[in-house]
Amino acid sequence: MVSQGLVEWGCAALVVVSGLWYISYEVFKRWTVGLRLTARDESLLDEGFVAVETLTDAPEGSHIVEGLPAEIISND
Repeated sequence: MVSQGLVEWGCAALVVVSGLWYISYEVFKRWTVGLRLTARDESLLDEGFVAVETLTDAPEGSHIVEGLPAEIISND
């Protein structure tokens, strides 16, 4: 009976320690990403856990098309 209680407490401790480790890891990672953002570290673009999104101010239903921008051609 004593060994069963010891196993239960061991499993509970393992779950709590694992949860605390994961939370502290995520807090540390987000803190370092914030520091790297303020330092304008360009190596963040190569990290796998960072998603880069393109935000544009355009009318509803607009689409982003890859290509060259339009240039004005004048007759001068």
